[in-house]
Amino acid sequence: MSAQSPDIAVHPLVIIGSGFASFCLVAHLLETHAVKATDITIIGPHPFGHGAAYSATHGDYRLNVRAQIMRIFSGQPDDFLNWAATELEDNEAHNPQGAFYRRSDFARYLSYLSKRIEGFDALNFMDMQVASLAQHKQCWQLNLTNGDSLMADQLVLATGNPPPRWPCEVSASLSAERAVENPWSGKWLENIKTSDKIVFIGGGLTAMDGLYSLANKAHEGKIEIVMPFAVLPPKQTDWKIEPPVKWPDNIASASQFLKFFSNTLGSRNWTAPAWQSRFEALRINLNAVWQGLDDTEKKRLLRYMGHWWQLARFRSAPQNFEAAQAMMNKGQLQLIKGRVSGLKKQEAKLLAQLQDGGTLSADKAVNCTGPAGCPLILKLLKAGIIAPDFSQRSARIASDFKVLDGQKKPYDNLYALGAMTASSLGDVIGAGTIAKQAESLAASLAPIFR
Repeated sequence: MSAQSPDIAVHPLVIIGSGFASFCLVAHLLETHAVKATDITIIGPHPFGHGAAYSATHGDYRLNVRAQIMRIFSGQPDDFLNWAATELEDNEAHNPQGAFYRRSDFARYLSYLSKRIEGFDALNFMDMQVASLAQHKQCWQLNLTNGDSLMADQLVLATGNPPPRWPCEVSASLSAERAVENPWSGKWLENIKTSDKIVFIGGGLTAMDGLYSLANKAHEGKIEIVMPFAVLPPKQTDWKIEPPVKWPDNIASASQFLKFFSNTLGSRNWTAPAWQSRFEALRINLNAVWQGLDDTEKKRLLRYMGHWWQLARFRSAPQNFEAAQAMMNKGQLQLIKGRVSGLKKQEAKLLAQLQDGGTLSADKAVNCTGPAGCPLILKLLKAGIIAPDFSQRSARIASDFKVLDGQKKPYDNLYALGAMTASSLGDVIGAGTIAKQAESLAASLAPIFR
């Protein structure tokens, strides 16, 4: 390992981020590879592992995949399912499509694992944030927001999904209670009156969580969702696991990708179990194909199918979908194709201005457009410490999870894990895929500590 700086201690392995990806990596290092817990330092907020996805305390926020798919260890595929069977009493979770438990209950499962796996209590945990980092000799120097610094011999960026930011201009006169920028915790629902008219900006899973919660509160006010395409995510079915689809080796363009993808799917009915089974079989080997496309073709492919992919990939829990459908059937819920360009106060209400010149009057506006950019990653990009991916908003990452430097050469001791790797590596957003990433990266890192 690198020689220590005379005044700053060197930590063998530092992970920036304390969400699900970080938790999975640590679990594999400790359980599978017997790495010493005292060699691992985590920087991020408590509780460990919950992150943005599982820190939601609202009882109506549910997992959007069935319990059988939620796994951390590939060799223990039914561990969460077995734990839930003995620890949870949640009749609402069970559907013909499977068990869709609360996110807060999956967080409980992670806490259980942290007690079951030896070493979690001995980790070096620092509940703070990294302000900046830079190379120092062969190590990385991390400067914390409290003014302290530390050195890392091996560094993993697992920053997860940063909190949402408004995608439009918002008047300073609007209160946070009236214009909800970050709805992930579900606390905004405590301030909703039954008659409130609500505008959702964005129509993905965050909006679906909100609709289900409002339905459970017997909400009576009108709800409008403004979205690029006026289509909600389809409902999860009881799709079956099929053998992986073998993609051709010569796909080099978006058009070739789309042709094979469309021909293999066949049906356009994404609500059918057979369609969803085939879609999942296509996903298994998709990342290698994505990584083989150049930046121009990746951009072209996202223009063609990016929004559709988000809906097809992140399908809704049955409870949420059925609540939304019931609201639409009685005329309470309206989907509006478009984008919001601004929010401003209008007497006792707010006014949502649309890009096409239209306006919507409401009591509340809720931002459901997803995560913002990570401040630390954006700072590293601006400084030229890491190379940008084709989106220019995240790091460029090699297939072995190594982050590329400003000259697009991989660092020997800087890795990335989780959501921030999606633009470079492909379809890696989702608990199961992130857990597989963590398993692979742990296997690469473990020999360093032997």
